[in-house]
Amino acid sequence: MIRRQICAVEMPESIGSRLSVSIGAVQNENEKVSEAVSRADYYMYQAKAYKNAIVTEWGTIDMDDGLSRVGTRKNAKRNILIVDDSMMNREILCEMLEDQFEIVEAQNGKEAVEVLEQYGRDISLVLLDIVMPVMDGFEVLQYMNEKEIIEEIPVIMISSEDSTSFIRRAYEMGVSDYISRPYDAKVVYKRVFNTIKLYAKQRRLISILTEQICLKQESRQIMVAILSHIVEFRNGESGPHVQHINMLTQSLLEKLMKHTEVYALTWIERDLIVMASSLHDIGKIGIDERILNKNGRLTQEEYEIMKQHTVLGTQILEGLQYYQDEPLVKTAREICRWHHERYDGSGYPDGLKGDEIPISAQVVALADVYDALVSKRAYKEKYTHEEAMQMILDGKCGVFNPLLLECLKEIAPEIRNEIYEEEIAVKLASE
Repeated sequence: MIRRQICAVEMPESIGSRLSVSIGAVQNENEKVSEAVSRADYYMYQAKAYKNAIVTEWGTIDMDDGLSRVGTRKNAKRNILIVDDSMMNREILCEMLEDQFEIVEAQNGKEAVEVLEQYGRDISLVLLDIVMPVMDGFEVLQYMNEKEIIEEIPVIMISSEDSTSFIRRAYEMGVSDYISRPYDAKVVYKRVFNTIKLYAKQRRLISILTEQICLKQESRQIMVAILSHIVEFRNGESGPHVQHINMLTQSLLEKLMKHTEVYALTWIERDLIVMASSLHDIGKIGIDERILNKNGRLTQEEYEIMKQHTVLGTQILEGLQYYQDEPLVKTAREICRWHHERYDGSGYPDGLKGDEIPISAQVVALADVYDALVSKRAYKEKYTHEEAMQMILDGKCGVFNPLLLECLKEIAPEIRNEIYEEEIAVKLASE
């Protein structure tokens, strides 16, 4: 009842989020309150593993789906991997921990890696010896670092090797704690429990942050999509134009990262470029509609006015004075101003050449040209995929970065299929 009432509380200032609670319950029978609290704390962290649940020492789990499950106490236990070539050492550790944890054993590093591959993040903690045959503890740590799981699965080293160099190396490789033999059973248990507890809190915080970031990202994408759709609507362009630009930009960037390290873009920067590409033509809001949607070719005077949409777009974004330092605004500003520049300096508005043009604008420029060619406009019919590719590669639409042209050729089958599937879908919808 308490859990459900807490979950029912609405938080108007946190859109899409709700409170949750994880509860651990025990009965206190002739023991110190501190001991009962410690046991309840243990079950509370089991409940956190389920998220928004209640776990009791007699095996009842009340889940978020409103159902109660009895007899699942064993399944609620955390998995601990004990890695040691000495059977006696493993048995001693098992005896200390088996009442509260599910124990998985490995007698060398190779077996430990196999267990980690099998269980993945279902392993809550690793108790690891250093000196072992086949594959030692440091090699296991190396594997966990290479697979980037050391941050999610804590490791406690338990070894008779107590030299400073060993201990320093273990910590440098990411272990959470180091226990030297001989050890006290209660100390080992407490340090194991505290480490698991700490990592559970960390995972929960990461989960909350990730959820909040995703919600903000989604809201931002929706607002950008609405704004870009307004530009499309006024421009009389096909509805999917911005979607096409997004898709092409993303595919080109992915291929570019595989071709070269010259443009060292993180996945966050690539994501920003894709999102900002939706705003590449925002400056067309300031262009006379008679020019924007004119049937037939523009006069030279009209063309000069149309070219101003790159400058107008930049001015619109520069008008957002409180957001000038935001990465999205900076990237969108680059794309708006320079997506009509060309690699040989023949573009506009500034006649930039080569890598004077930001890579964000270079990629969107190529995506924009391709989609303009394969789409119907007020002033022209659409070209086929093959015709568009040939025109771009022959330089009939300006000169582009040779690396990007290679990327375009590699994704050509993918984008041809996208166009074909979309044409079929439109045809079926109209029948």
